[in-house]
Amino acid sequence: MNDDKKAQAQIEGLATLLVLDDEIKKLSNLREFGFFTTNETHRLIPYHTACLWQRRGYVGQMILAQSGVAEIDAHAPSNQWLVEFIGKIQQTDNAKIIHKVNLAELEGDDNENFFPKAVLWCPFLNKSNELSGGLLFFRETDFTQSEIKMITWLIASYQYTWQILNKHKLKPSWKKVKEHHLRIGVTFFIIAILLFPIRLSVLGTATVVPKDPVLINAPLHGVIKTFAVKPGQYVHANQLLLSFDKTDLIADKEVNQKNFQLTEAKLRTAVNGSFDNKEARFEIPILQAQLNIDKAHVDYTNALLAKADVFSPSAGVVVFDSKEDWIGQPVETGTRILVIADPKNVQLRVMLPIANMIQLEVGAKGDFF
Repeated sequence: MNDDKKAQAQIEGLATLLVLDDEIKKLSNLREFGFFTTNETHRLIPYHTACLWQRRGYVGQMILAQSGVAEIDAHAPSNQWLVEFIGKIQQTDNAKIIHKVNLAELEGDDNENFFPKAVLWCPFLNKSNELSGGLLFFRETDFTQSEIKMITWLIASYQYTWQILNKHKLKPSWKKVKEHHLRIGVTFFIIAILLFPIRLSVLGTATVVPKDPVLINAPLHGVIKTFAVKPGQYVHANQLLLSFDKTDLIADKEVNQKNFQLTEAKLRTAVNGSFDNKEARFEIPILQAQLNIDKAHVDYTNALLAKADVFSPSAGVVVFDSKEDWIGQPVETGTRILVIADPKNVQLRVMLPIANMIQLEVGAKGDFF
């Protein structure tokens, strides 16, 4: 019985792997890629947190996406620790291969309980076999060898898509400096002027904005059909905010459901006929694998249909410009649509033109008029 369960789990894993491999090819930018890899990989292996990072020349590594998080705050303590942690792994001998990371072996490392202790390092390499980014998976229990083997196949597809989406960023750094030498010269000139102890004054526009708002991003690629709320309306938790057009999703669900039922009928016929026909016995494993693939497609379509209706995760005021700007317009996965703001938690945002930007140190005095 245990062998049967293990075989069934392997078949389901392979079916999920094929579905993910097909969906990753449809992504068109790094924002969609980050949202997909950190959230949808959970369908293949379980984990607590997933992070996508990118190596950007002399700047170092940068966190692009994290599972369950809409926007990345580079100044958050957990993300600062994560950047330092990635830098330590890059200095090890196994930095270019997928492997489990032992936190205890990293000298002086302490994650302050930001993430679970079990870590799986999955790097992305460019065509020069250099580190260009990768994925980190955290969870409480250790990763098994079978899970690492399945994730290795998936990372190969992720890396291929990663290289395609980063093609426009492969220009050598010295060419960028040569093309923007005038801009760099002007920047250094402005910085030199700002070093003089002269009292400066600038004009800018100030806006009262929500502090720590709840961001509502597009959970799928599609067209927004209706809005259930108006700008400035107060909403309660779990209240419907907007809906995507479900026409294509419903059609895909019907096709996938029919394929599943057809494969199920073929499997039932093969099982009944296997007693008298030896050839029918050989078709049973193939049909079982196809049935799992069809079921994975049905489950994926149902998951997208569940995401087509977007509900408010908390109470607050809905903030966006106009319904007309969104209804009927196609949006990409991860696109910010609106925010839910707490009217009692606001702050003042001052916007300055680039030409009027000034450098302020901690403790510097200033007056607002």
